Amino acid sequence: MAVLSTPLTELLSATARPAVTTSSAELSKLMRRLAPSPEPIEVFRSLTRVVVPRLCDASTVWLSITGQEPSQISFRVADSNGHERWTGRDEPGSIRPNVADPGATTADGDTVTVPINPVIVDGQLPYRGALTMAFHGVRPSLAHVLIGHLLVERAIALVQREHLVAKTDNLRRALDSNREIGAAMGILMARHQLTSDQAFDLLRRTSQRAHRKIVSIAADVIETGELERPSGVELLEHRPTPRPPRRTQHLRLAR
Repeated sequence: MAVLSTPLTELLSATARPAVTTSSAELSKLMRRLAPSPEPIEVFRSLTRVVVPRLCDASTVWLSITGQEPSQISFRVADSNGHERWTGRDEPGSIRPNVADPGATTADGDTVTVPINPVIVDGQLPYRGALTMAFHGVRPSLAHVLIGHLLVERAIALVQREHLVAKTDNLRRALDSNREIGAAMGILMARHQLTSDQAFDLLRRTSQRAHRKIVSIAADVIETGELERPSGVELLEHRPTPRPPRRTQHLRLAR
């Protein structure tokens, strides 16, 4: 899928020095090189590699994720032959780009800084940061700024999409598990004349004694029609009869 209209792509390509790209197909190819993941650090790590050397000579991403140490990831062209290598691993610590306003894009000499300020979806850890692109011997153009923004927005969208996909998968697995547990409870209720609470309690106690997940035991019940009870697990749990509450002794004060 093309990520930019052809006229805009041609305009960006014509005005960029050095040239950024030549077609919307190439920009789409850059987008597809981003690694999809619900973890922002993984997606933005791949972003540093996507922009070097096609868009700039060196790139750095600073990310701050709620509950985690801020991280900085760097990638650059190592020498004049164009060989690439990592200059920084994930370096935790109180590192942040030199940006007066973290929500603003800046172009200072031979660097461009693009903010990373996503709209957080439900259940996602809030994060923010910045992408800094460095250019050696040339000044970046407006085209580099715009395409840098485009790549950052694409990275943010990938994080959100993969987070929602993972959340959907978890909900689907939970729903499937609940269906299996419900079916197993129905079998136990019919075979042993148990209530729904008693059937679930029997599965729970069997799970604890056998050190297996309830859903795994439920699958066995559905397949065999029987519940293999470990030693010491009765159909009904015998609980001690609660004692009547003790009366409070009141002291009578002598007049």
